[in-house]
Amino acid sequence: MNEQATALAAANGTPDFASVRNDFPRARTAAYFDNASSHPLSVHSAAALHRYIDWVTHEVGEPWWPPWAAPRDEGKRLFAKLINAQPEDIAFARSAVEAESNLINGMQDHLSGGNIVTHDLHYGASLYNYKMREQAAALPCIRDSDSLRIVKHHDWQIDYRDMERAIDSNTKLVSITLVSNVNGYLSDVKAISDLAHAHGAYLYVDIIQGVGAVPVDVQAMGIDFAACSTFKWLMGVKGFGFLYVRSDLQGTVVKPTQHCGGLGFNYTPWVEAPDPDVAEYVFTPTPGPTCYEVSYPSYEGAICAQESLKYILRLGVQNIRNHVRTLTDRLMDELPTLGYPTITPKGNESPIVTFVVPDPAATTEKLRDAGVHVAMRHGNKMRISPSVFNNQEDVSRLLEALA
Repeated sequence: MNEQATALAAANGTPDFASVRNDFPRARTAAYFDNASSHPLSVHSAAALHRYIDWVTHEVGEPWWPPWAAPRDEGKRLFAKLINAQPEDIAFARSAVEAESNLINGMQDHLSGGNIVTHDLHYGASLYNYKMREQAAALPCIRDSDSLRIVKHHDWQIDYRDMERAIDSNTKLVSITLVSNVNGYLSDVKAISDLAHAHGAYLYVDIIQGVGAVPVDVQAMGIDFAACSTFKWLMGVKGFGFLYVRSDLQGTVVKPTQHCGGLGFNYTPWVEAPDPDVAEYVFTPTPGPTCYEVSYPSYEGAICAQESLKYILRLGVQNIRNHVRTLTDRLMDELPTLGYPTITPKGNESPIVTFVVPDPAATTEKLRDAGVHVAMRHGNKMRISPSVFNNQEDVSRLLEALA
């Protein structure tokens, strides 16, 4: 977004989304509606990556830390601002799935003797993780089929009453997604949080399919743990993400299970005069959320995240949601009349809408010929996920191809 458009957005409170479209070259090559799989980079993020690549190519060497430590650390501050957390609650992660797995590993003591509740609109890789642990008896709390409780959806929605029946006084963790990658179903996180907390359980939320596209407030929603990668609605790259752990749960309920830090030696020949009052090996446990990080994060990921988070915060998540809603509402109104019924709830407040197609192969070919990119999932489910650069012309192109 150029400076003039930015100033206009600040003055009016609403971004010029026609100018935003110019920031994404992918919009010129296709009507791209697969942002829930992978969001294209903006020219701003691409430029930041090119600057880093140029440095690595021509200038890498000592002192390498100062130039890139600041953007790396600013990414945590910006992400914390986006979800209404404190930077001291944020750790870097490589992916949402790995972050959730590390959380479970660190909660072994807390989980012992209890049960975990999730549902079948949670991300498939996360459910696989739990089922593999159940099969291998790798979780103290998963002793039998009742210890891992997967609530089944009804009409592609999760019924609160089913969650209420599944969560009891022995539940230790409730694990859900903010937005389902299947059909865009937006969970009532606050209601589930209140239910979990009333039974003494903690709530983990996979926010990858929502954060950056729908408002997220971990405090108001009552989220204890959350994680995401950046390559979807945070407009970043793969292999980099964020983990949120509520500060009072760090190192207590969630213990670090992978350790990374420095070690000093208090004996010759490492030191000329060893201190007799100091142990031979000197080290200090890593404090705060960095205790969940192992080695360096992806600097490409951190630099890209810094740029994209600034961009998202400048646009405003509510403005993004309002813009995308005009596109998803039209798709929800018009596609069913063309013979594509939806499995997304009416009035759902996420950027993902999914439709049943009678002939997936023919539909894919029609859209490909028209230069329209969507995702075909679960056999005959067409998932459409517009973002900030999409417009009504893109929607018309899709509808005309399917008419």
